[in-house]
Amino acid sequence: MAQSTPYTTGLAPGLLVASPTLGDPNFDGSVILMAEHHAEGALGFVVNRPGPIAIADVLRGLDPALAEDALRNGRAGGQVMEGGPVQPDRLWILYRPGEVPAEEDATRVGRDLALGGSRELLEALVRTPGGGPFLLVLGYAGWAPMQVEQEVNEGAWIPLPLHEDLVFNVPHDERWDQAVRRIGLQPGSFMVAGGGARA
Repeated sequence: MAQSTPYTTGLAPGLLVASPTLGDPNFDGSVILMAEHHAEGALGFVVNRPGPIAIADVLRGLDPALAEDALRNGRAGGQVMEGGPVQPDRLWILYRPGEVPAEEDATRVGRDLALGGSRELLEALVRTPGGGPFLLVLGYAGWAPMQVEQEVNEGAWIPLPLHEDLVFNVPHDERWDQAVRRIGLQPGSFMVAGGGARA
């Protein structure tokens, strides 16, 4: 199966951790999974902001039988994430290929993550007992060429290498704190200035 692997540079795959000085309510306290970063701009997804929509409700809206299968397989828990302010009605699926292989047009994000969006993929994920973890995400964060680089240089974001366990294994309300600690700082006790972080 062919998989799309877009040309990426420095920040993708990786994480962006919002600094306390960011000053944008769309992203306060957020951890963003950077999926693409290239000359045309950048694409990422907030992975620690659950929205008001339950995964079970999304599945029930698509197909009540699908929702029943998901509940039976223990695959319908949790909330849909608010991935960012761009196209907030577009649904993305972030998942770990394994029991369910990456679909042909999936974008690989790091070694063990993939990004898709088809109904067929969603059905395969929720109907596979014991399958790998996944997040449903509405919307995304997008940057114009050189915009994210400028924001990083201004100290709004702190780059962090991709830690895939932060996306799936750490509770969403602990992901920002964990990311800050992995940078080597203590949450609530650091400042960012001129692109550098200091305790």
